[in-house]
Amino acid sequence: MARLLGRTAIVTGAGSGFGAGIARAFSREGASVVAADLDAASAAKLAEELCAEGGHAFGVGLDVTDRESLDAGIAFCREKLGSLNTLVANAGIGQRPVSISDTPVGELHRQFETNSVGVVQSCQAALPALRTAHDASIIVTVSGIALVPRPQLYGYGMAKAATAYFMKSLALELAPERIRVNGLFPAVGETPMLAEFAGGSLSDEDAAAFAGALPLGRLITPEDVGNAAVFLASPKEAATLTGCALPVDAGRCV
Repeated sequence: MARLLGRTAIVTGAGSGFGAGIARAFSREGASVVAADLDAASAAKLAEELCAEGGHAFGVGLDVTDRESLDAGIAFCREKLGSLNTLVANAGIGQRPVSISDTPVGELHRQFETNSVGVVQSCQAALPALRTAHDASIIVTVSGIALVPRPQLYGYGMAKAATAYFMKSLALELAPERIRVNGLFPAVGETPMLAEFAGGSLSDEDAAAFAGALPLGRLITPEDVGNAAVFLASPKEAATLTGCALPVDAGRCV
């Protein structure tokens, strides 16, 4: 069943991890997709793979901390796809655990610049296109840490908490325009970012420990997040959902 047939989307941070999973799921469900990533080569490679599987996809290099880059990415999307129904503001960076005493101010700024301000700028850049589309929506990849804190991840956690606030506020602002805004709140997953949370390198024992800390006893996969994003993007299945904080977390936030 092609639940997103005829839909168009841009996914930031689509070169790997959850972003790649979302782009793959959208393409599988019939959407035309622009895969955007700071690593332009990774975005192009994913787009090639989606096209080889019968999808309609393009890759583009994009930096969510640079408004001019975002504007160019949205212009590219409109040129290639003709319209934009869905923005998935997924791009983000991880952080190695560090005590509050040793947390540098520069790391706080770095986290907020990408994980919070980058999301705001992505929405600002995409809104003119979304306002001309039918059944438009925004999906923000936040994090379960915004709902249930963990120690030693202050910059990352604070930035994600700010993004959760922004997502809900934007949902209220755009509701009169019938533009839905929802958030995905994943727990730790099988992505390159997991090594950062493990301190810079990831052993099999580390991965098992992360999985064991989740009630369902397994890590979140890009496919898990992609499936949840398809649901939120569907104008039929999620027609009345806005401001929704959807945990994709194997029970972590219970």
